[in-house]
Amino acid sequence: MSTKAKAKVEDALKAEIEKNQGNLQSAVDQIIREVVSEEVGLSPSLDLELIVSRLLDSATIQSLVQRVSAATSSKKSVHNERSIYKLPAKIQESIIPGRRYLYVWLKGGRAFVDHVGEDLAKFSHESSKSLVIHLSLFNQRFQTKGIRCVCEPEIDEGFVFDLQSLKTGCPSILDSKLMMTLDIPLNIVVVRREGTSTVPSTIVSVYAFEWRLLLSQPSSSMKYTCQLMGIGSELQVPVGLLDIEAAFVPHLEAVLPTPTVNEYLEGSKSRVGERRRLFIAYARQWWQEYTEMHSSHSLRAVKIFAVDEYGKNRFVCEFIRRLEIGRALHSPEEVARWVSLMPSPSVHQLPAGCSRPWYTLSTALVTRLDVENKCTLLCSILLGFGLDAYVCIGTRKTGQPHYWVMTRGPYTAVTFWETITGCRYIHKIGQRPAHDYETVGSVFSNNQFYACCQTSDKVAYCSFVLEDSSAWKKMSVSATSSVTENSPYELPLTRSAYDDDKASSNMEVQLKISIIEHRSDTGLSTHFDDHLGYILTPALWSYENGAVEGNKSHDVRSPEHFSAALMHIVPEGFTFKAFPLHFVHNSPRRAFTSILNSGIGREIVECRGDKVSLAVKVITISYPEYISVTWLMVACTYRPVG
Repeated sequence: MSTKAKAKVEDALKAEIEKNQGNLQSAVDQIIREVVSEEVGLSPSLDLELIVSRLLDSATIQSLVQRVSAATSSKKSVHNERSIYKLPAKIQESIIPGRRYLYVWLKGGRAFVDHVGEDLAKFSHESSKSLVIHLSLFNQRFQTKGIRCVCEPEIDEGFVFDLQSLKTGCPSILDSKLMMTLDIPLNIVVVRREGTSTVPSTIVSVYAFEWRLLLSQPSSSMKYTCQLMGIGSELQVPVGLLDIEAAFVPHLEAVLPTPTVNEYLEGSKSRVGERRRLFIAYARQWWQEYTEMHSSHSLRAVKIFAVDEYGKNRFVCEFIRRLEIGRALHSPEEVARWVSLMPSPSVHQLPAGCSRPWYTLSTALVTRLDVENKCTLLCSILLGFGLDAYVCIGTRKTGQPHYWVMTRGPYTAVTFWETITGCRYIHKIGQRPAHDYETVGSVFSNNQFYACCQTSDKVAYCSFVLEDSSAWKKMSVSATSSVTENSPYELPLTRSAYDDDKASSNMEVQLKISIIEHRSDTGLSTHFDDHLGYILTPALWSYENGAVEGNKSHDVRSPEHFSAALMHIVPEGFTFKAFPLHFVHNSPRRAFTSILNSGIGREIVECRGDKVSLAVKVITISYPEYISVTWLMVACTYRPVG
């Protein structure tokens, strides 16, 4: 048999067994010799096509094909299993067979130029800073450990998201076509923390990762570099680069063509853009009609659009969803207290005249919030509790723009919720209000928007019967619903793992040491009455309980019990003084400074008299998302002399 004929036979064999991944050269040579020998005996001329057909039909070749195919399939299966088993053991345990997952591995950071020259040795110092990266996919949330703020931060953490839970009611594992319809990006939020505080102080950057690009990758995985940009006025300023690797677990059996994926994503983006364009056109017409009703309407506090953390212009109703937060908080009053305790950004963090971004819910829970974002968060949770809640836009009596939340109950009862203090006020037309809200221009919810068209926009004389078209101009629900979501949004809050008792005890010890040292510097001895300190506990608890329940806590008699206890333990002829305060940090040094800065606090610490006894009591109450409040009281008893 000629060399050309032999090569043709070998090519046919390789095509049949997927290009022959094993070394079959010797077996092929032996079979060809046998077949050719047989054919020469039957005919003087060789039919190459017949020889190839005879070879492919032979039992030996079929056996080889089956063995190579099985080996290839086995090798592919082993490869897939190994790629899955590279996951950390903790993540492997969370994977349930028959469900589709997205594994995201943060592999490192580069070019964080704001931190060039940072000393790694100072990372553990109280005044040092750390980066924390939060990842969220709908209601699934994860965060990294504290990362050193350096030019090339060391990041090596992976997280797995359950994609199956995003498509409820799907009985089988998600395939490529079903995942393509899941228009839910992976949100990446980078925040910077100050010192050892668990509360994020500054939001550094946000990034929306389109994980559906993996659907066109043959390996079901992709390496990607996220270019992080700044927030607000620094939106065009690069912050750094984040290297990530994403993969489907298990790997996809069939991938989609890259043009198909790109075409679908572009089409989805175009459809969203078209809906927004039509709504903007409607909003312009609505605003024109509103301002033409009266010349003063153009001066009222009506805000239709706001810029989000990604720099996109959004309808304000888009920032509110009916939010269900799980079991971490149990009542609207407790939620209002929690929101009020959230730290607010410093006024020095933004340049003068810079518009502050409004945060979507996935971002609002991981950074400091100003009053606008606190209101949208509180309103979302109150809607989740079934209340008829709205965000109000208006002004204070000082003329300063302000936001607060309103709920409407039965019989048109209206309650205002102040997100800065957690206080609540009943609104009654014509009565002197306890709040300082002066005017109201507009109110909005998750899919409803109203502008005040009453003769006066003074809050004290405003009717909040929103259904009255002569008092409030409403946007069309069909128009607002085209760009908003009306379905409930489940986002369980992270419970605190903080040891309240240990933190309280440690602060008490440190404060006692500071008091002893301070009195020693002034030539005074110090004696602590531990029993008196224990008696202070009910009073501190009643303060926090009163802040949560407001005027509703008629059955709580802790202040009365506290007064009765003092009458029993303070000897006749002695004077009792106490100074309570509260804060949202756990620094003994800062707490002692606050005590000394107060006249009554310094007077207690530096108390002089006969048989002076001092007492210190601290209680810490933890709330979700690493928020805590500390109540502190210093007290003394003494017999006046002279």
